[in-house]
Amino acid sequence: MPHFNFVDRGFKKNILLIPGWATDWRIFERLDIPFNYLLLKRVSPSEAKKIINHIPNELRKTGISILGWSMGGFIAADLIIENPNVFEKIVLVSMRQRYDANGIEHIRACLKRNARAYLHSFYSRLFSQDEKENKEWFKGLSKKYLEDIGSLYLLEGLDYLSNIVLKTGLLNNPNVTFIHGENDSIAPIEEAALAISRAPLTRAIFIKGACHLPFLRKEFTEVFKEEIHAG
Repeated sequence: MPHFNFVDRGFKKNILLIPGWATDWRIFERLDIPFNYLLLKRVSPSEAKKIINHIPNELRKTGISILGWSMGGFIAADLIIENPNVFEKIVLVSMRQRYDANGIEHIRACLKRNARAYLHSFYSRLFSQDEKENKEWFKGLSKKYLEDIGSLYLLEGLDYLSNIVLKTGLLNNPNVTFIHGENDSIAPIEEAALAISRAPLTRAIFIKGACHLPFLRKEFTEVFKEEIHAG
């Protein structure tokens, strides 16, 4: 059964936050958007998709939005498609149409050889050269991840990513916002732009200088100005 923590931040609306591969809820520690947070305790893709059945009715009544980052964006997209009337605002961050199967197998092989070494390399790719402060903050968090690699569901996540395709056409909705870093090397902006072009009713925001973690940037918070003033 999937579990989550509810963080009351004093806002009227709630948002379900779904992290990406090789991370957990702590990746959102610096996120500052005008919602109360629902944070998944475990990031097993199979369990995360069941979360909708465990959200209390009182939270649904006050309004639920959803934010999925990277792998979490694919999970969020599945939840949205399966439950089209549940979520108000939908934010998909650092997305691409799909991940290359050969690339996934390469990662799997690297993990088998030396998981810590591969994750160290992967984590360094989350940031661009001008994101030194955020990268420094993440160093402390990555040490915790590396101390407990088994809690990250790495192989299950790869199995999920090897088979998932972003169903962009089914997300063609003005309530959907795609946010992407222009310097993203994990989900290149060209692939993101192509996927987003297939859903012309959605909103697309590209953050200059950001890599794969654009929600750590102040520009990301600026996207939610309207909600800040309303809250």
